[in-house]
Amino acid sequence: MKMVRKTLALAGLMLCASAAAQAEWFLRGTHNNWQADQMQDVGSNTMLADDVVFTSAGEIKFDRWGDWSENYGANGQQGGSNIPVPAGTWDIKFYTDTHDYHILPADDQENPDATLHLRGTHNGWAAGDLLTRIGETDEYDACRNFTSGDSNGGPRFKIDPSGSWAGGEFPAQDEAASGWTYIVANGVSNSLVSVTTDLGENCGATEPDSDNDGVPDSQDNCPDTPAGANVDANGCEIPLETSDFRNRSMYFVFVDRFANGDTSNDNGNNAAATSSSKSAGGLSEWKKYWGGDIQGLIDKLDYLQALGISAIWVTPLNDNIDASGSDGAYHGYWGRDFYEVDEHLGDWALVDQLDAEMEARGMKLVLDIALNHTNQDDQYEFGALYKEGTFITDVNQDNGTWYHHNGAISDCYDSDPTTTCGAEWDDPWAFRNKTLFNLTDFNHGVSSNSAADQYLIDAALKWMSHGVDAFRIDAIKHIEPGFINRFSSAVRAQNPDVYIFGEWYGAGAGESLSMQFLNEDRGSELLDFQLRNHIEQAIAGDITMTQLNAHIESRPAAMDGRDSWQPIFLDNHDATRTSVFLQTTGPVDNGRTGKGFSKALADARQNLGMALVMTLPGIPTIYYGSEQNSTWFTANGDGQVGHDPYNREGMPSFSETSNAFTLISALANLRAQSPALASGSYAERWVNQDILVFERVSGSDVVTVAVNRGGSTSINVSGLALADGQYASLVGNDSVSVSGGSAVLNLDANEVIVLH
Repeated sequence: MKMVRKTLALAGLMLCASAAAQAEWFLRGTHNNWQADQMQDVGSNTMLADDVVFTSAGEIKFDRWGDWSENYGANGQQGGSNIPVPAGTWDIKFYTDTHDYHILPADDQENPDATLHLRGTHNGWAAGDLLTRIGETDEYDACRNFTSGDSNGGPRFKIDPSGSWAGGEFPAQDEAASGWTYIVANGVSNSLVSVTTDLGENCGATEPDSDNDGVPDSQDNCPDTPAGANVDANGCEIPLETSDFRNRSMYFVFVDRFANGDTSNDNGNNAAATSSSKSAGGLSEWKKYWGGDIQGLIDKLDYLQALGISAIWVTPLNDNIDASGSDGAYHGYWGRDFYEVDEHLGDWALVDQLDAEMEARGMKLVLDIALNHTNQDDQYEFGALYKEGTFITDVNQDNGTWYHHNGAISDCYDSDPTTTCGAEWDDPWAFRNKTLFNLTDFNHGVSSNSAADQYLIDAALKWMSHGVDAFRIDAIKHIEPGFINRFSSAVRAQNPDVYIFGEWYGAGAGESLSMQFLNEDRGSELLDFQLRNHIEQAIAGDITMTQLNAHIESRPAAMDGRDSWQPIFLDNHDATRTSVFLQTTGPVDNGRTGKGFSKALADARQNLGMALVMTLPGIPTIYYGSEQNSTWFTANGDGQVGHDPYNREGMPSFSETSNAFTLISALANLRAQSPALASGSYAERWVNQDILVFERVSGSDVVTVAVNRGGSTSINVSGLALADGQYASLVGNDSVSVSGGSAVLNLDANEVIVLH
């Protein structure tokens, strides 16, 4: 999300006589924490904000009404990207007729600085990147990294004195650049003095860093940061809860099925792919768009905040295919343009608003991104790929530059659909170089970036510029591992605190290929499917709590001590919901049969499972609706009850009083403040077939958890790290006395006790 920088009030904003004009334009930016500051109407279609102070480099936008409904960014584009502004004091003008703008040094009558905008392929030719005056001379310089060109040529630039291409740009022809390039220009004669290319990082200069926090003194707003502290881009210390995802509780939103905040975008570009009957319809209606969108998510942020959520994982927001007949890419995994927002969900302005609203609540935005593939290679748009609306290729036109052309996983390398070779799912070459379910497979470079790799990295960086803090990588098992290293390094070069995790179906302790990948330090964690399976089996009565504990204790060694960094979960969009599995007597996923529990028992057992997810080592991830014990009992085309797409139902309720909601909320709030839950050790204190008691410990911070899937009983637990005293359980109404490291726990059937 956008960094919150020191804010100085705008000085000298005077209201003019026209009340209608006064209220129509506002300046927002990092200097004022993106608040709406009214601009002054100075006539001739010109709005002014003068003496605007940026204590460090930042960004701005112009807001038409003060509510983000109409805003202008770089190059005067409506809804465009943020406009960069260097550190300094500026007079900022916006022209309401043309939507151009000027960012000029505040008046200095004795020796005014020239304004020279460096515009080139390094910044998408945007204005606002100003050269810096060299002392009191007439010369100005800049050091920039030119890594790539654009569709019109290689890396290059021009200098624009006006910032609006109003004339006087120099040199006459674009000047070539390469790598780190040092540029010197004369601000009086408007001419280039010198251009030096292919220099070392930062053009070979090393800025002083007095407190050794990695932030140069010129950018350091907190020059006395303690040694070893985690700092932001301004050199200021970041509290644990904002820099360490392990303190967070993550909520997985299936955006199309969560909340419809704007019905005007429901039909998108293909009305046939949007359902009018939704859940009341048959299977085909469940494979269409239902209308959930970004505005709906914004509208429910207070609900999620009450649940204790501090990170929201959203299904892919990028543009998906249109020509899909009556099928809808409602899930977001049939991408066509990774640089645009899908029209069913919103636009960039709404993404920016979501970012601002989440930031105000201390939440992080986690974007699901499908780095493995685009859309189907055998129907609809045949792998069509676009960038910002411009067609690049499809599977029929590609010559191997963008896509693999090796057939589908398990097709036995022949065209006979009746033959299958299941072993290919465990063959790394096959599962990384052949298509997954006929989704056109990107050709990733092994040791360096392919064209597809650079496309995907740059797309991710664009999403980060609009507030994305973390990524969930879809189908990470099927992606060249070297690309995962390069991808993670590239996004962390922009934000070192980016959290990345991937979906490797079946990953976890005991699944050797996934653990090999995890321990190769690729820069990504993995969703822990094996822990999920063991938790579900334990609460269903299929394994004992002793067996569950043995699996939990195996995780640190299997994960090289990174078990607390892996996302852990119970429900998700690729599995039958646990509450459905526990209640149905029919077949579900993976060849299993449901347990046939009553709803009351199933809900109680699911809540036991969620208590484990919220307190075991790992980052708890709640699938939308689990806090309401959501269920749907229809069988899909494969006869699986409650499985895809019936595990993607609409939200049944936004109640904040359900038992599951209150349990998750209490434990999410505990995690936010407890180092023990975030990163502490795990130790079993008492276990048998039906009961597991464990502690999480970090220094003096201790959390004790008891989970009972059996009948009512009392147990005496010793060896506790809790200090002597009387403790009230954070879940339920139990009060427990601890003396000498021992306590009697009176456990009701299907009860959880949590002491802190």
